[in-house]
Amino acid sequence: MKKIIGILVFTFVVSIVFATTIYDVQYTDVAGPDGWYPSPMVDQEVTVIGIVTGVEFSHFKDNFFIEMEDGGPWSGVYVFMAGDTTLVAGDEVEITGTVREYYGFTEISGYDDTFISVTLLSSGNTIPAPMIVQTADFTNAAVAEQYESCLVEVNDVVVTQEQINFGQWYVTDISGTPCQIDDGFFYLDSVTPPIVITVGMEWAIIRGCLDYSYDEYGINPRIPEDLIDVVSSNENTVNTNSEFIGCYPNPFNPQTTAYLNLKNDSHVTLNVYNIKGEKIRTLVNENLSAGEHHVIWNGTDNNDNKVSSGIYFFESDIDSYGGDYTSVKKVILLK
Repeated sequence: MKKIIGILVFTFVVSIVFATTIYDVQYTDVAGPDGWYPSPMVDQEVTVIGIVTGVEFSHFKDNFFIEMEDGGPWSGVYVFMAGDTTLVAGDEVEITGTVREYYGFTEISGYDDTFISVTLLSSGNTIPAPMIVQTADFTNAAVAEQYESCLVEVNDVVVTQEQINFGQWYVTDISGTPCQIDDGFFYLDSVTPPIVITVGMEWAIIRGCLDYSYDEYGINPRIPEDLIDVVSSNENTVNTNSEFIGCYPNPFNPQTTAYLNLKNDSHVTLNVYNIKGEKIRTLVNENLSAGEHHVIWNGTDNNDNKVSSGIYFFESDIDSYGGDYTSVKKVILLK
């Protein structure tokens, strides 16, 4: 009996150690004849585990991105036609499907009735931090390929070309080389107020999932809050230069993350109110340093009791030598 148990334990450990990862699916340093860097596992059925980073890509519920828990290069992959899922960012999923290359874009695909399955393992996980890249990184496929399907961000960029063709636009950073920003998750004119892109417009941060289409890499912001700190050289723009950026995901279950971007060291309070105007949770009441801060709310009150589904409000009060700032954002808890 002990021998049998030992064999079973050994088999279990080996299966974990040698399980296929997203890294295995994506990593390659071998270019194909067309200049793409195809997956070494093309046409193979694989099972991988990852954290959902962006949902409803190409505006369909069955398309989404996942990334390994620790993030990093080669850690993301696109899941295509997985069925009408109800996944949200932060869900941990197990995907079984076939690896395909679609004109240079690696995906785990359910296209053309190819078998694919999605198993939800857990929810409310921390989304891997975006990798900071330069716009010039995407002109070299050998460099850019490591970021394919990962969450990335570019900093301190200026718009060099307004939206063209299928909604894409272009920005550049200090490297001086433009990169594409695309509307794979949402249309800029579908939000309120609409976001109007003009040449010369400046952004402190643009983050999103990186895809590859029509021989070009593109960053796809998942929500308007992925476009951070608009500062324009003209006035024909939307100004979202706010200290409390917003919450993501929203709607959410079981947790959401509030994003704050502080220009200076500040005293910050962040409270949650229910629809009756009653304060149910204080998330922050302390001095914070300048920079971006992420604050998680797991849907509980100050007594750690789970609150019911419905509408809630995040109220932020930021006090610094640069002045006082107050903002209220609405979130929806779904169960």
